[in-house]
Amino acid sequence: MKSVVSIVRADAAGIAAAVRQAVSLAGGLDEVVKSDSRVLIKPNLCRPAPSGMGTTTDCRVTEAVTRIVLEMGAKSVVIGEGSGAGYDFDGSHSTEEAFQVSGTADVARRLGVKLCNLNRDACDEVTINDAYVMGRVKIARTALESDVIISLPVLKTHLRTLVTLGLKNMKGVMPGAEKRQTHRLGLDKAVADLNSVMKPNYVVLDALAGMQASWEYPEDRFELGLIMAGADPVAVDTVGTCLMGFDPAQVMHLQYFARRQGVVADISRVEVVGEPVEKYRQSLKSGFQAFQSRYPGVIVIEGEAACSGCTGELIGALSAIREFAREHTLQDVTIILGNPTKPEATDKTVVLGKCARRLARLGVYVRGCPPHDEDMIGALCEVCGLDADFIIASRNSSRAKKWEETNAALSR
Repeated sequence: MKSVVSIVRADAAGIAAAVRQAVSLAGGLDEVVKSDSRVLIKPNLCRPAPSGMGTTTDCRVTEAVTRIVLEMGAKSVVIGEGSGAGYDFDGSHSTEEAFQVSGTADVARRLGVKLCNLNRDACDEVTINDAYVMGRVKIARTALESDVIISLPVLKTHLRTLVTLGLKNMKGVMPGAEKRQTHRLGLDKAVADLNSVMKPNYVVLDALAGMQASWEYPEDRFELGLIMAGADPVAVDTVGTCLMGFDPAQVMHLQYFARRQGVVADISRVEVVGEPVEKYRQSLKSGFQAFQSRYPGVIVIEGEAACSGCTGELIGALSAIREFAREHTLQDVTIILGNPTKPEATDKTVVLGKCARRLARLGVYVRGCPPHDEDMIGALCEVCGLDADFIIASRNSSRAKKWEETNAALSR
């Protein structure tokens, strides 16, 4: 039986009406929210940004969903989020500021519901059986004690995971700097592990406006004016990925989690109701494409099998070399990933990952699915004559210092 995902246009009737219609078309919440349910509503407030900008969940969507749940007579309703903890690029962000700037704090006051900063919440460590990479994880107690979690993501591309939708939005339930281990261990697989113990019960996707490429405002903002909903996060993320113009097969955290659930993340396995995907399908610029523009001396050859696993780790590797190499010599470098048919190699060629294994003879081969960024640094340094040990040590030292400096934001 196919999972149902709804797509509704937010027209003159307004956003609240569109949310209600989307939820209704996708089967409603009657089977999800009961009178004794403790409900956590989880918007994406990764950083302080005004609603409508496309970076964070529009507070009007949060308000509409919260009102529906309150009308159903749930035992308790909490709006909770833990903003980004930073890694290589972004600093840590104050959740309290994100609540205020987005208008979410006003929604909570107006509706009389609790607002919870999950970065500061008490937490418990949970064991993840048969984990890909993350066998134990700390999770905010408010999330753990909730009977129902409704994920409210925004339709956005992502630098490391290609897209960020209902599944990746769950990273906010990890308190403070605990989020950082997902990057260290491998982001796509860690997101799949997290959702195996914190899978959202329902997803309402804010596709009113979103962000592509490197999230520069206003040039990377796009506007669709849509609301999506569904009880199956794999199905919602699959449709959202297709709506942005990407192949779900390239979104590895989606594929890893679907595999664990015994389902297939493919649009053919979803019943889309309401508006058709084809009518609104975009051709968005990925975060990796935007990132590549920083490296004019690097040629990346991608086959169809190239996915967020390899590109995400490659971003970390290239960034470290650019920042810490004593002499910046990333010139005339060719990187092969995926399964391109007839790639042209040079004397500075690096071949990445399992999918490109048959092309290993063309250059320095880095095994793995995906390879770790430190192994990529080693290979790139080998072909460019750079000191990989120095770069990795410098990167790690800088990262530790940066994390220490940004911890204060996580407590706000």
